[in-house]
Amino acid sequence: MRVIEPLLFLESTVEQTLDQFPFLAVVFVRRGMACVGCAMARFDTLADAALSYGQRADELVAELDRAARDGR
Repeated sequence: MRVIEPLLFLESTVEQTLDQFPFLAVVFVRRGMACVGCAMARFDTLADAALSYGQRADELVAELDRAARDGR
């Protein structure tokens, strides 16, 4: 059985995520999140951002992780 390690974590900051995978900006935009270019992106974790927008953090991270693996 092959174990797939996640690329992103709840504790990853929005800035770290977008620095590593700039194309993930579309996920934030599609979800109605103004995280791209936000001054708080440097400090907010993905969990913080999800909470700020009333979204489930685990679903956000899962979607971002899938998109990062797909390269889009």
